Amino acid sequence: MTNVKELSEIEYKVLQYLRSNSRLSSSRLAKELGLSRATVAKVINSLREKGVKFTVDYYEDGKITVFAISDTCASEGECYKLIDGRFMVTLSGNMEEVQNLLSKIKSENYFIAVNKVGSASVKQRGLKCDYCGGEITGEPLLIKRGKRTYYACCRTCRTHLEKRLGEKG
Repeated sequence: MTNVKELSEIEYKVLQYLRSNSRLSSSRLAKELGLSRATVAKVINSLREKGVKFTVDYYEDGKITVFAISDTCASEGECYKLIDGRFMVTLSGNMEEVQNLLSKIKSENYFIAVNKVGSASVKQRGLKCDYCGGEITGEPLLIKRGKRTYYACCRTCRTHLEKRLGEKG
């Protein structure tokens, strides 16, 4: 059974305002709803605690999105339970990543999208390798250390960067 969170009337109203314009300030929301800024801040924190996510909507040029019907839900994608008990799974990435994910969920029924209509389409430009300084073409290799994320252009640079970062720590 789905874990449904009940919203208070104020939480629902705030959510509706944010749905239409997610960049509304707390001050503006408070004015529109006749509430204090502190109350609006508490409501937004309550929504977060209930699992409401505030996301950025864009489509990355060169990536694909796959909508697959599967008997299982993939932790890497978004899942929607269908009335027949199966799942509609959305997966995004480059072709290799998506093929990998599709093999995990063993889906034979899927649709491939190459763009999201009505969303900004963005493209990565000028990302540099944190080891060699060269421009990264394609998908960067990520190394996370604490709150920092480092980028490598290839496995060799990633290995050397990990070694360098290990010596600093």
